[in-house]
Order: sequence, then C-alpha cells, then structure tokens
Amino acid sequence: MKKLLYALILVFTFQEVSAQQQAVYSNFLMNEYFYNPAVAGSKDVHIANMYYRNQWIGFNDAPVNFTANLYGSYKNNSKNGYGLSLTSERSGLVNNTGVYVDYAHHFKLSKSVKLGLGIRPGYMQYRVRLYDAIVADQGDEVVTGSIYAANAFDVNTGFNLYSKKFFFMGSVQHLLSRDIQFTTFNSNLSFHYNLIGGYTFTPKKSKVEIQPSIMVKYVKPVPVQYSAMLRATFNKKYWAGLIYRSDDAVGITAGMWIKERINLAYGYDFTLSPIRKYTTGSHEIALSIILTKKKPTLEELDENLNNSILDEFEKNSEKKKQ
Repeated sequence: MKKLLYALILVFTFQEVSAQQQAVYSNFLMNEYFYNPAVAGSKDVHIANMYYRNQWIGFNDAPVNFTANLYGSYKNNSKNGYGLSLTSERSGLVNNTGVYVDYAHHFKLSKSVKLGLGIRPGYMQYRVRLYDAIVADQGDEVVTGSIYAANAFDVNTGFNLYSKKFFFMGSVQHLLSRDIQFTTFNSNLSFHYNLIGGYTFTPKKSKVEIQPSIMVKYVKPVPVQYSAMLRATFNKKYWAGLIYRSDDAVGITAGMWIKERINLAYGYDFTLSPIRKYTTGSHEIALSIILTKKKPTLEELDENLNNSILDEFEKNSEKKKQ
C-alpha cells in the first residue's frame, strides 16, 4: 500500500511543479477561448476549433494535449455568448479529461470598444494508469492492473476588453480549489491566472498586418511565465509568426485562411531547457472553422459602399496623374 501512496504523491507533485494542470499551447491566439470564457460571443459568427499538441518528441509518455470547442452568440448578436469545450491531456501515467459549458455577456463601452465577462463551469476527471507503472517489487498486486481516478467540479471566469485594433483579457481557472470543495480532488487544484493582450498595426496602402501579442501566466509555486508572439498577415489570407516562451522555448507558427471560412495552422517550438538534448521539439496543429456568417447591417453596407466609392475615386485620380 505504501508503494501506491508513493506513486500517487510522485505523479501529482510532478504535475503541480510543471504546471500541467493547464495544458501548454504556443499559438495562444488561435486557442484564446481555451484560456478565457469571455471570448465566447466576441465575434459575430459561430466558430468551431480543434487543437492538438504533441510535446517533447523523443520522450516516451510526453505530454499530448487536445482540445475541441464551439462558441458563438445568440443570433450572432455579439452580446449573449455561449460555448462548449472538451479537453484531453495526457502526460505519463496521468490522463485528464474535462467537459465545460460557457456563458459570456458583452457590453458596448464606446463606438469601437466592448467588454465581455464570462464564466465557465465544468467537470474534470483525472485518471492514473497504475498498471503501466514500473515498480521495484514486480509482485506488488496493489499497483498491477489498477486505475486511480479522481473527479472534480471546476469553474473558470474571465474578462475581455477588445476592439478591432486591440484586445486585453484576463482569466482565473480552477476557482473551486482549496476554499470550496465539492469533491476531495478539488484540494489538489491550484488557481491559474492568465493575461493576454495584443494590438494590430495596419499600415496605409499595405496588404500586411502586424500583430504583436503577449500572454502572462502564473500558478503557485511556479514562477511567472510569459509567451510573446509577433505575427504578420498578408492579404488577410496567409500569416506567420515567431514565438518565445520565457526560459522554455522558441518557435514558429504559420497558417492560411481557405475561402474565408477555414483557418488551418501548424506550429513548432524547440525547448531551451536542459532536456533539449533529448527531444526534437514540439508540434501543434490547429483547425478553426467559421460555421455561420452574419448578414451585414445597414451601417456596414453603407460603410462598404463609401469605401468602394473612395477606392474608385483614388484609382481615377492616380490614372489622371499618369
């Protein structure tokens, strides 16, 4: 029985130190909904996402993470947002599966700036495959052929301040931890704090958009970690970016829009930690699909008409100059 206790202590101690109660994704902009429930309803469409990460290629039982979600707003009004998400995280002998629902409400602070507030309750299950454990005493029947499972209710919350040019959001995950316990495993969860911000620069008469962004994460007792990304988008279709994660990894990411409905991306990062001698890096694949398309409002139609008239006027002016 002592071997069983030692195995469990080792598993959960490693999990807390490495902050793996929350999966790590390098391309946090394509997976922002994973980190913050207030993203739901911030766009006037319904979006389905799938994200897969295979970490530290070369290590047996290295972390493998997958998340799928769907979110939007009632009648695409960008006011009453909702969503559903599934998460699966595997690291060593530990499997973590979660199911979450989401609600967010968005307020118009000015003509161009909005604020979203969101909450995400859910259910988590941690499973430890003890039958795969390598033990010193091969005859230990307590470990052989057993699975340890623990369940926990979970609640995440967040805010999202945004416009067409910038975004700044923050969230807290695992609110039901040591203070409020519906299950015994809630005491093993830790608060996770996330801040994400970015700004989009669109030079005049240029088809390139430049977007620097940063994510700051903290979970006790791990030091504060930040991830920075510099992404460039060409002609609103092709994009590529550089990624740096503090004291951890550097990487690249690239993707493209297909018929303005499908965003397909790939990412690769290489660790800067001492284990870099034993791994070829980590890979990420992301797929985002716009399921609905909101009909333009009268104001948007009027703005598009004015822009087309202005563009035509500028073209005629340039022809006359020539």
